[in-house]
Formats: sequence, C-alpha cells, structure tokens
Amino acid sequence: MGVFEKAIVDRERIVELIPQRSPFIFVDSFYGEKGGEFCCGFTPNDRTLFTKMGYLYEAGIVENMAQSAAASTGWSCRERGESIPVGYIGAVSDFELYKLPVAGIEIKTFVRFCGEFGGISLVETESRQGDDLIAKGKLKIFINENSVK
Repeated sequence: MGVFEKAIVDRERIVELIPQRSPFIFVDSFYGEKGGEFCCGFTPNDRTLFTKMGYLYEAGIVENMAQSAAASTGWSCRERGESIPVGYIGAVSDFELYKLPVAGIEIKTFVRFCGEFGGISLVETESRQGDDLIAKGKLKIFINENSVK
C-alpha cells in the first residue's frame, strides 16, 4: 500500500464525492491516487454508528470500505468532469477482520478497482489503523447510472 501523507479533500468537502449524508458517513478524508490505488481516511468516534465500547464493528468497517470506493469514484468522475454515480453494495467476499479499529484513531482504507462489467465494479480494499492491518475484502458494487449526484 502506498504512502499518502496529506488529505486533499477534508471532512467538510467529502460529501461532494459521496451520496451518503450524516449520520451515515464512514469516510471523512480523501488522500488521492497513486499507481491505481486510492486512499481514504475515517476517524470513528463514540457517536459513530456501529461503534460500541470504543471500537468500530464489522458493519462500520464494511461501510467504510464501500464509501472509500464511492469517494474514489467520485474523485475520478469529478476530475473527468463527469457526474458522480450512486452505487450500492451488491456483495462482500473474502472479508477478513484482523482486529476491531479503536474509536478516535484514523483508519486508512486503500482501494483498488479490479474491473467493471455490466454496471458492476469489482473492488479490493485493505484497511489499516497505523501500521496494523485491521481488515481486507472484496466488494461488488452496483453502479446506478440513472441516479447521479
């Protein structure tokens, strides 16, 4: 996974790239793209949905992965001057959870698009908190071309 130092889209502007709105936002920064890999950040807190006893649970991690893919798509579309499509999780596979992330510490999620077929994007993700790999998985995301942001 590449090194991404400084966010180029912050918490206040992230909603320009994703269709989700509060309280269902699980990405709060976009770091950019290097070599076909995108990076997004998210710092959960005790008020974040799917957070209990100081940890973000599986549903929040999967949603973070999906919204990281959405923010990456939103960034790419905006750079090309295109409308931003709305996507929906169609399937999650090969999901591995190594440890629950601690609230209050940023999670960096790395996204690599593996292909697209018939309006479905295939995405590989890896989430880290500091140097620790916390989860990885693959997503199939259905892109609704008729519903653009």
